[in-house]
Amino acid sequence: MSVAETQYFALLRSALWGTPFVMEEEVEWNAVMKLAKHQATNVLLSSVALQITGKSRPSDSMLGEMQSAMRINLINHLQLRRILVAASKLLQDNNINPVLLKGFGLAMLYSNPDLRQFGDIDLYVGLDNFHKACMLLRTMPGCYTWSEEVDSGRHYNIEFGQYPMEVHRVSADLSGHKELAIYESIEREGLYEKAQCVDFEGLKLMIPSKEFMVFFTFFHAWHHFLTSGVGWRQISDVAVTLHAYYGQLDTNKLYQWITSMHLLKPWQTFGYLMVDHLGLHKDEMPFYEASCQRRANKLFSRIMAEGNFRRPNRFKRNKPKRIALKKLHSFIGIFVSFFQLADVFPSQAFHEMCTALKMGFQKKNQKK
Repeated sequence: MSVAETQYFALLRSALWGTPFVMEEEVEWNAVMKLAKHQATNVLLSSVALQITGKSRPSDSMLGEMQSAMRINLINHLQLRRILVAASKLLQDNNINPVLLKGFGLAMLYSNPDLRQFGDIDLYVGLDNFHKACMLLRTMPGCYTWSEEVDSGRHYNIEFGQYPMEVHRVSADLSGHKELAIYESIEREGLYEKAQCVDFEGLKLMIPSKEFMVFFTFFHAWHHFLTSGVGWRQISDVAVTLHAYYGQLDTNKLYQWITSMHLLKPWQTFGYLMVDHLGLHKDEMPFYEASCQRRANKLFSRIMAEGNFRRPNRFKRNKPKRIALKKLHSFIGIFVSFFQLADVFPSQAFHEMCTALKMGFQKKNQKK
């Protein structure tokens, strides 16, 4: 690792676990904060930097930028919190009990919830309540809708000014995957049968079961690694969740879920990085496997290069307009994705390619 990368992870570990930041040499703040912004962890690092004294302390101008970033993040939290309370109360008053996905549910597990960066609200209402929930939320003052229709897609999008909310009928879109039935069973248990009830701003809100919080946080990070690039913000979420629930998890159930979705190798590889770079204790990382080092090094390089949702997507942006060429373009894209993933996870790459090809043929047959 470069000096800036070493310093970046020292600061990130300090922010995640509340440990002292000790660095003998001067910090390369410009390079470190550039990394932090690329990985969407700049607020976490800023919280540590503001406490530093001596020669490692950032310049006054840099400190001003950090304070501004933390202030904006806090304002976002306050606004999103207000919208969440109003939306949840409206739904509960109409006999719909939503489950809070990601966002505030994960932030609660951080030592300081206001340091976790996010910009939207994700509410799971399930299939039966989906249409009713969407219609109710559309009556809230100051909202407008865009993108998905109420009767299609996996979620419905509502925006309150600059603050988006996603109303989910399913927590993940796995149509066409042979693991769909397995995931639906996991989802049913984690979001219905064993969901947790927490106090939030005077309301009783539901969040996923502890096992599903861990599983889904990783699954969501994995999805973004496949599609748009995953950063240390999302990987930190997994580490913090494992740390918060250490000793409380049914690891047999977690192992069953991970293996049934064919994700053990990715889980162990990401886990190696969480232990090696984020400082998660080995005992807190279920199914830790030290032999993943070589694969983890490749994954590390990808994460550092791509960052949080920052994978270059020129291929996707340059789709031709003619239908025949667009289909050929999509077909080539499946193999481009395969070779990008196969360097780190060959078996998962083959599986994803087969699924993508299968879904493509299904859509073609449906049009006939």
